Amino acid sequence: MGDINKAYTWAIQTCNTNDVGYSQTYRNQQTLNGITYYDCSSFINFMLNAGGFSTPNYAPTHNAFTTYTEPQVLIDLGFREVSNIGEYKAGDIGVDPTHTEVCYSGGVGQGIFMGAHSDNLPLPEQVSISSNYRAFSRLFRFGNGGATGYGATQYVISAMCGNFWIESNINPGIWESLVVGNWSDIGHGYGLGQWTNAVGQPNGRLYKLKEWLDSNGYTITDGDAQCQYLIVEDNWYPNPDYPDLTSLSDFMTTTNNNLTYLTHAWNLCWEGIHDASWDTRVTKAGIVYDYITQHANDTSITQWIVGNRYLSDDEILNNAVMMYRFFSAGGGGGGKPSLPKHNMPLWMKIRYW
Repeated sequence: MGDINKAYTWAIQTCNTNDVGYSQTYRNQQTLNGITYYDCSSFINFMLNAGGFSTPNYAPTHNAFTTYTEPQVLIDLGFREVSNIGEYKAGDIGVDPTHTEVCYSGGVGQGIFMGAHSDNLPLPEQVSISSNYRAFSRLFRFGNGGATGYGATQYVISAMCGNFWIESNINPGIWESLVVGNWSDIGHGYGLGQWTNAVGQPNGRLYKLKEWLDSNGYTITDGDAQCQYLIVEDNWYPNPDYPDLTSLSDFMTTTNNNLTYLTHAWNLCWEGIHDASWDTRVTKAGIVYDYITQHANDTSITQWIVGNRYLSDDEILNNAVMMYRFFSAGGGGGGKPSLPKHNMPLWMKIRYW
């Protein structure tokens, strides 16, 4: 089953990546002179692939679908056609006879769309988020629509990973000190964030993690599920030293690129601690950042490495990439991820065309 949120976030990341352009000749995500290319329909095909949708007759193994074949592919993938004069939602795919894009922001009878536009524009505008509302002759929706995506930057995820490296080896399956505990234990952590019940709270954070995983049908070692729970839990302790990060949402959407600042903010505001590992966490965050830069789209990294054991550095970094992919849907189709240029949430960074 595909994930429209991941597909949607990949589209945002790719539209905000500097080394992506439009070409019908090199449309199959081919890279030439450092630029990775799509045309309108191949952008949608690779976007769906990034979200876990399988198109075995098309990309990535074969030539991407076209706007002519796209509607049937979407229906086969579980999309349904909805009224093009009704409500448009983020994640909807608009299809005209010769053009297609994905809805970035919805509206009634129209929406703001993003995708691969034209090679008759400057490179930064060829694959981008529009600033104008438009309608399409056909509109396709997966599930209930309304994709949100997290769109967290590489800096944000690296800061989180620098902390989780110290806490858990970025390992969803590890118990504190490798001693398997009970979910109502006090002061005994588990998982990526080493969720722990506080004194006097046997049904605290650790217990609630297990309760949520069970109720949603996830295994306790599921890394993606633990990442999702991190958002659901919405745990954050505002600190006056970080006035711009007053909530978890602020942190996840910030475009601040000060890795030290972000790493310390997570340590204090999510974990609620400040100890002797303060500087080591920053060092680890820097290692993660450099690794993600080179390996965000590494096809040999396909799954979380888990277990109640200490991971090797290579395994830790594998999981850092998995965590990055969950929160940002990868580095964008252009290869190395790029930090957005403007100081606003990622999904508000619009290239005008």
